[in-house]
Amino acid sequence: MIPFTKERVFIAVLLAAGALSMMGYKYLQPSNTNDHIVHLDNDSSWCWFQDERAVIDGHQLLFTGVTSEGAIKVSRYDMETGEKETAVMNDQAFGPDDHNVGVLLKRPDGRYLTVYAGHGDESKMRYRITENPGDISRWLPEKSADTRGSTTYSNVYRLSERGKVYNFHRGVGWNPNYMVSDDHGESWQYGGQLLAFDGRPYLRYASNNTDRIHFITTEGHPRHKNNSIYHGYTDGKSVYLSDGSKAGPLSRDESTSLGPRQFTTVFDGDSTTRADVAWTSDIELDDNGYPYVAFSVTKDPIRRGETDHTEKGGFDHRYHYARWDGEQWQEYEIAYAGTRLYPGENEYTGLISLHPRNPNEVYISTDVHPRTGEPLASGHYEIFRGHTADQGVTWNWEALTEDSEQDNIRPIVVSNTNYEAVLWLNGRYTSYEDYDLEVLGTIREL
Repeated sequence: MIPFTKERVFIAVLLAAGALSMMGYKYLQPSNTNDHIVHLDNDSSWCWFQDERAVIDGHQLLFTGVTSEGAIKVSRYDMETGEKETAVMNDQAFGPDDHNVGVLLKRPDGRYLTVYAGHGDESKMRYRITENPGDISRWLPEKSADTRGSTTYSNVYRLSERGKVYNFHRGVGWNPNYMVSDDHGESWQYGGQLLAFDGRPYLRYASNNTDRIHFITTEGHPRHKNNSIYHGYTDGKSVYLSDGSKAGPLSRDESTSLGPRQFTTVFDGDSTTRADVAWTSDIELDDNGYPYVAFSVTKDPIRRGETDHTEKGGFDHRYHYARWDGEQWQEYEIAYAGTRLYPGENEYTGLISLHPRNPNEVYISTDVHPRTGEPLASGHYEIFRGHTADQGVTWNWEALTEDSEQDNIRPIVVSNTNYEAVLWLNGRYTSYEDYDLEVLGTIREL
């Protein structure tokens, strides 16, 4: 029972004004929205190889973005009042490029840390910390740390048992490297290299925030490699396969003998007759600490040596889902992902995102029906919620958006014990340097 507070009064007002009830959840419906979709922010975009790009702190939804002019920002949406706020972190260092998006971490003192970097523009990570707990309105001046190599992407996690904060990023050799902080992000030192390969591996990370940081990786960019998907994890000292067997020590310098293929195979692209090309999308951990992952597979890739012939591929993508059961990976193709976002990046999809607290729920963006592959009537990318009742073997799909006049892409799902938020980009996406997008979403009170 919710006590009689101003929050309860506000919720009652919302319900009286027409908050929707769907699938047993209350959808908070501010008066300036259509249906249950909430407008969260203007002029924003993000890539998907950085985390956490969105967090919930109490009743505040915080998320990062890059404007169409290149400003890096942190935004806030109050899920009780609908109040919005945006703080610009850096509007001068870089041009428009959503690869420059920052990430967020709540420090033990309640203040927020954000970390960001250019798209290989320089050999440093940049970061800022808020002046006060729970408040994005005032930030300390920007600082930077030397990463020793051209830097892209940031993935920041705190391992409480080690008392350290890690930033896994693309760095030396265009491979995944990491920075370490012993003071909750006040200062940083270069740590080492996680793994290395000659093809620019693409990683996604997830952490239990206690003693493990998990990752999935490809061999390289799907333009150049018939990618498989591999899984491993680190405790900050060593690196392990899915079953806990040790792959080797976590490197403390700018080189390592470990490569993607030394970790546990989740999906083997080279074993298929068409040499399907995979690309990492998302990873989360269930209540047992077991990873579950999502990735896309291009069924009509451009073959190696044909990278100039961009008209030839990227018209048939599929979404895949896999989960570790404690002994082996169970992997399934679950939905049609539709066509490429634009020529030249033929493996760019609308993306799939996992629910961080429910392994049986995913959100996807696609311009075809998830079950049949038939083009959608709107001709645009729409957001669908997927649910499985048999550990991922079969899925039911529900449209979250439909008949849209613009594309809906790159969903993110965040949740705590009281709220769940699904946010995505809506508008025009011509390339990662040319976009005109706003942030929409749904808010569930749990």
